[in-house]
Amino acid sequence: MSLNYLPGRPNDTQQSMCQASWQDHTIFAYCSGNNLIILSNEFTRLQTIYLETEMDCTAVDINPNNGFIAVSVNNKVNVYKPLHQVMKNPKWTFCCDIFHDHSRVNCLKWGHNKYSNSDTIEIILGSDYLSFWKIDDKFGNYIPILLWNKRQPKPVYLVTVSNDSQLIASLGKFDHSVKLWKRISISGEQDIFNLSLLHHSAPVTSLRWKLLKTNHKSTQILYTLCADKKLRIWSCIVMETGLVKVQDWGSLILKPEQKFCFIIDSWLIQSFLDTLSAKNQDQLPKEYEYFKKLKPDIVLFGDVDGNFEVISLENLSHEPPKSLNTKQLGTVSIPHPSIMKNPNFLYFSEVQPYTFPEASLIVNDLCGKIRHSTLNLPMLLAPTKKDQTTTRIAILEHKFTGHNKSIQRLIRSNDGEALLTVSRFSENCVWCPQQLDNGTSSLEIKNIIKTEAPIKLAVVQEKGSLVICLLENLKIQAWECPDIHHVLDSHLKAEFTFPESDRDLQPLLMFHTPEEKHNHHRHFVAIVYNDGSIRAFSVSFEEGINEVESDSLDTTDDIYRITTIDPVHTTYRSYRPLLSLITKKGATSTYKAIIDCDDLGKYHIAWIKTYDINTGITDALFVRGSSTGKICIVGSDGKSMSLWDMRRGVLEYNQTFEDTIRDVDWTSTEFEQSIVSIGFIGFALLYTQLRYDYTNNTPSYLPIEKIDITSHTAHTIGDSIWLKNGIFVVASGNQLYIKDRTLDLSDPFTNRSIGSRKIISNDILHLNSVLNGPLPVYHPQFLIQALYGKKLQLVKELLLRLFLELRNIDFESMDITTTLSSDLNTPYYKFFVAHDRDYPSEKFPDPYPEFTKVVASALCEQLTKITLPYITRHQQKTLITVIEAMDLIIKNEKTVDYNGIRFLLGVKLFISHRPGQKSLLMRDVSWALHSDNKEIILSLINTQLDSWEKACEFKIAYWIKQSDLLQKFEDIARLEFSKNETKDPLRCAIFYLALKKKQILLSLWKTSIGHPEQQKMVKFLQNDFKEPRWRTAALKNAFVLLSKHRYTDAATFFLLADSLKDAVNVLWKQVGDMDLAIAVCRVYEGDNGPILGDLLINQVLPNAILESDRWMTSFIYWKLRKQELSIKALVTAPIGLEKNSEIVSRGKLVNRSFLVEDPALLFLYNHLRERNIRYFISSLEIGQEVERVLLLRVTDILRRMGCNYLAVSLVKNWKFIEIKDTDIKEQETADKTKETYTGIDTLVNEPTTTRRVRQSLFDKFDENDTPRKSEDNFTAQVGSSHGNLLDAFASPSPSSPLTPRNLLDDFSVGSSQTRSTTQSSGNILAGYDDTIKEGAAKNIATEQRNLLDNFGVPAAAQPKSSKKQAPRSMLDDFM
Repeated sequence: MSLNYLPGRPNDTQQSMCQASWQDHTIFAYCSGNNLIILSNEFTRLQTIYLETEMDCTAVDINPNNGFIAVSVNNKVNVYKPLHQVMKNPKWTFCCDIFHDHSRVNCLKWGHNKYSNSDTIEIILGSDYLSFWKIDDKFGNYIPILLWNKRQPKPVYLVTVSNDSQLIASLGKFDHSVKLWKRISISGEQDIFNLSLLHHSAPVTSLRWKLLKTNHKSTQILYTLCADKKLRIWSCIVMETGLVKVQDWGSLILKPEQKFCFIIDSWLIQSFLDTLSAKNQDQLPKEYEYFKKLKPDIVLFGDVDGNFEVISLENLSHEPPKSLNTKQLGTVSIPHPSIMKNPNFLYFSEVQPYTFPEASLIVNDLCGKIRHSTLNLPMLLAPTKKDQTTTRIAILEHKFTGHNKSIQRLIRSNDGEALLTVSRFSENCVWCPQQLDNGTSSLEIKNIIKTEAPIKLAVVQEKGSLVICLLENLKIQAWECPDIHHVLDSHLKAEFTFPESDRDLQPLLMFHTPEEKHNHHRHFVAIVYNDGSIRAFSVSFEEGINEVESDSLDTTDDIYRITTIDPVHTTYRSYRPLLSLITKKGATSTYKAIIDCDDLGKYHIAWIKTYDINTGITDALFVRGSSTGKICIVGSDGKSMSLWDMRRGVLEYNQTFEDTIRDVDWTSTEFEQSIVSIGFIGFALLYTQLRYDYTNNTPSYLPIEKIDITSHTAHTIGDSIWLKNGIFVVASGNQLYIKDRTLDLSDPFTNRSIGSRKIISNDILHLNSVLNGPLPVYHPQFLIQALYGKKLQLVKELLLRLFLELRNIDFESMDITTTLSSDLNTPYYKFFVAHDRDYPSEKFPDPYPEFTKVVASALCEQLTKITLPYITRHQQKTLITVIEAMDLIIKNEKTVDYNGIRFLLGVKLFISHRPGQKSLLMRDVSWALHSDNKEIILSLINTQLDSWEKACEFKIAYWIKQSDLLQKFEDIARLEFSKNETKDPLRCAIFYLALKKKQILLSLWKTSIGHPEQQKMVKFLQNDFKEPRWRTAALKNAFVLLSKHRYTDAATFFLLADSLKDAVNVLWKQVGDMDLAIAVCRVYEGDNGPILGDLLINQVLPNAILESDRWMTSFIYWKLRKQELSIKALVTAPIGLEKNSEIVSRGKLVNRSFLVEDPALLFLYNHLRERNIRYFISSLEIGQEVERVLLLRVTDILRRMGCNYLAVSLVKNWKFIEIKDTDIKEQETADKTKETYTGIDTLVNEPTTTRRVRQSLFDKFDENDTPRKSEDNFTAQVGSSHGNLLDAFASPSPSSPLTPRNLLDDFSVGSSQTRSTTQSSGNILAGYDDTIKEGAAKNIATEQRNLLDNFGVPAAAQPKSSKKQAPRSMLDDFM
């Protein structure tokens, strides 16, 4: 981070600034209003000391011996001392104050008494009196003691003390004589001074003593500069008698064009030469021998253009001094911006050492600016000779300016090229961004606007050339702010006064309303009042300010908070949102303006609501929006903030802080990637937008930088704002802090946000682009979304290309950041292939022609050694996980369908994300739920299901078949019983009782010798719980266990009493195990019992509606056998289905996370509507318009995720279906069955086949395809010329003929392998082509499964053993 300061406007007195060197620190201090500004550590550390007085400071001085700083305020002097004498970051604290009389202290200077104790601290003050003080250190308590004072004929204007503290030079304003005071006695607590006068022919404007860094000398050199443009040099020699002999040692006359002068003492030149000699092994270049030998002082005479004549003053460093010789060394340039253009006055502080080989030069122009530049000493000592181009020796490093009084608000122009600072007085300034010579950014004052009353509201236009303001006295004024260098005046061009009748309304906001085409000569502004009314005005310099007609805001509720929207676009946008408001209940809206002009030339402004959303945030403290559609809302406590996307109506981020939020501001990159600042009392946090990540559920915003001013000032932050190019401005007191786009890599937030990424440019906008924008195609998120989008062949090729690229980079030892292409040189058209069967195959050279297990293993090994650019270490680990998942997918892609492939990917990702991810996501459950190979994918994870906790992690209760769930329940029951040395039947009781195997549980209790409850449980379980007596006893025990918080045991006793509903309620509400509740229902009452239906409808569905959880809602309707609603739930908000709005009121639907709109929902929706006719007809009811909006939203989400290729592919390959309402009704009538659902009725599998349907519903999919023979046959049968409706569901390849599939296929011998090799990879409805071709319609069989199907052999084919087997004990499994 590069943080520049505008610490405040310097006061316009000659002694209002001082620079000195102390403890190898260059210290600079100046007065700004009633603040003391101190800068150290090469001007990177700022300390602001607020002086609690209404009077401004007048003079400041730094003691180079001990670091003490004295500052005068009215009639008092405050003294500050360093907190420690040796500090890395110097800091000053109050020491004492000095008061002499009631006259104002105009000047002061530190002195040092070399004849007595060297620790004595002395200071001279100039007011109506000249007073000399000593500050005594009494064990850390500093006490000022008056040594001498003398009333002066006129107030002292300047005073200075010689190096030995024996001589004091003073003068009054416009004096022709300098008073020279010689100390003649040092005794006790009083001093005596003799007076001499140094007469001049013109008023003296400046004076200084030659600074010495050596031991005491008897000769002191005094320089005086007069209005007659003559620099006089005085030699003051202390005689042995104690008298002072003062001689005019010489003078130099400035040329007519020269107005300014400053002197560099010889000690600074010698210090530079000593350092240079040390670096060159005691060798000095020849051009420096002159300065080393004669030790001259250097004086520079300059003109208003910054051209300075360099003159050396010889012999002044001798003791005693010899006759003065001068030598013209040449000319150098110190041009603008190191000094102002055409200055009237320039005051130079003492030049001090800086970073070698430079010196620090500070100039005060008395026009509100102090400039700090670095002087290049080698160029200064080798100036340009005549007839040569003048050498520039100064580079502007810092500029210190600002307000004189505290800043109340910052108002930026729409284009971000200007800034208005508003104070509570009539002082208002227009600023523009300025690039400094060192590459950092600052602000330059453009104009000062002095209004008759304080500004209440304002609008800045035309890059700061026009300011339209509403004053506290209810006048609208238009000010012209011309862009003329160093002419800060502004001009009032137009004014509008409100009548007295309008003064009852309270204006809340004033903002610019843009026209469709920007007019530089006419601007429209609007004022919003507290009653929601709006008054608009046309402003131009030619026609003045005229009111135009405007509508009011169309709001149903009262306005609670309203603010303008930050215009963050880099180009002009006319139809952008202008206002954001929030009601007391949290309803948030944004509005834009439309300006119309009728035939008579009358303008009218209409207000249109652009977006609205119910956030549910009541009594919000404030709201702040961005023109990119983002909005930040701060809660009523002032400590919680939430970031919303108004375009999509979703919550993107929220966070609660310990400190109170004071301000929120937005900016964005040229690609509309948002950055938001959250301001607190003493610091601001900058957050950048991130890509959406639906795989890891990471936040969509990240703090990247902390702007902390607490170490620089005691003031709190008053306001903050963004300007163009990522410039962030903070106002605190009368100071401005400017942070440019450069990042501070030592900032912990910045380090965390960059992580292990390699970024090219170290600025905030570049980092924002890295964290957003298109992903490289090897990024794990891109690959995962491609797999969800059924692009398996593309992912194989991308991983193979990545392997070959890394292999080549390793062999050639090339730089990976510049060599590795983000698209891996993949032809773009491959990203847009709709189906894997159409993917263009490409053979790569041996020995790696295709992606195989060998390539996967080698690629994983490469990624453990090589860091890929633009991804973090964690993302690289996820990439390795995706490659391992691809290895698993390759092994099983011929035996599982594509939903099974998606599920396997989800499993691998879950395993790699543990323990951060507690279980599979409902997205992964949905893949498994709609897979035709549930048995196979269960077998692939079966070895990991060694406990109920692991079963919950894989959520098997949701998706495996009931027969498999029965078997897993029994297996888990055995594992739970014997999972440790203490075999406790209580751990497995819930499972056995759900299986209705009480006798096994009883046998286990009989073997549990030593269990404290064995005897009671054995005796109790031997009873018949079908009898009312024992059933009642079980219920009583269940309630007793509930009171003892033994919830799982209570659920067990409820099952014992055959009260499944109570058991499930306990498992759901008290235990909090929804997986176990669903599993117990499915096992105890069958797969579609009423208790499960009641649980899903009354317990799970309301929560899913509140959270807008579409995955869970789709699962619920699927289990309720409402397939038509299950597919709608994927693309529709749950509140809009059935009568869900009666279950949960719409007013409670808040805090909808962006994660509710997972793009994978659309992928599953597209898969299901091609799966069977019931899903298909239900998808038609959604409508093309809804589908189009949904498609655009998902496309926008994919772009936000960085998957731009996939977004284009989705739009390119999506097919809309057109169908008439009559066709839908006829098909619904033909397909309707007599079903009534109160919960979940009989055991029925998901429909996988259907009756023939009417033709021509899918004509829109492919109107140009050549009709197949089956279409002709169907046409012949139905007497229509249209194609078959089901053609779009099947694209069989010649090598893989498909056969009609029956519902009982799931229960056939080797069903898993048969499906995998014949039809699971194709469409489930594809078999209808052959069925129609044969002209026969087959009925769907609906028989129950045979219990022996679990063994993989149909009952009829089950072989009978020739040997009679012995009965098997129920306890065999435990022995």
